[in-house]
Amino acid sequence: MKKASTKKTVKKISQNKTIYDLQAEICSALANPVRLHILDLLADGEKTASELLEVLDVPKANLSQHLAVLKDAGIIQSRKEGLFQYMSLSIPKIKDACSLVRSVLLDKIANEEKKNSEIIRELKAQR
Repeated sequence: MKKASTKKTVKKISQNKTIYDLQAEICSALANPVRLHILDLLADGEKTASELLEVLDVPKANLSQHLAVLKDAGIIQSRKEGLFQYMSLSIPKIKDACSLVRSVLLDKIANEEKKNSEIIRELKAQR
């Protein structure tokens, strides 16, 4: 019985989208190095598109597309002030998520280095 009520709750989240669908949308938006760099820059506070362009090595049109993907995913927000559009993180916890992924990456690299060291020792022993 508990499974049935859990299923109903999951399906109600966003018009027949499951929690996995919603999670995949966010992960898809994050699956680009330029967008990750944008989030890293916005983690320090809001920035204009011009400020982002100064740091990122992408054409203005590409930046606009990346910002649209992040906005559509609900990860960033923008506000207009005069001629400038200011971008900021709409979900500050995204910084924690990115930090966690980096931590996992460090663990993965450490494990690979350990395995490589063992292989190197075995190869040297066979000489």
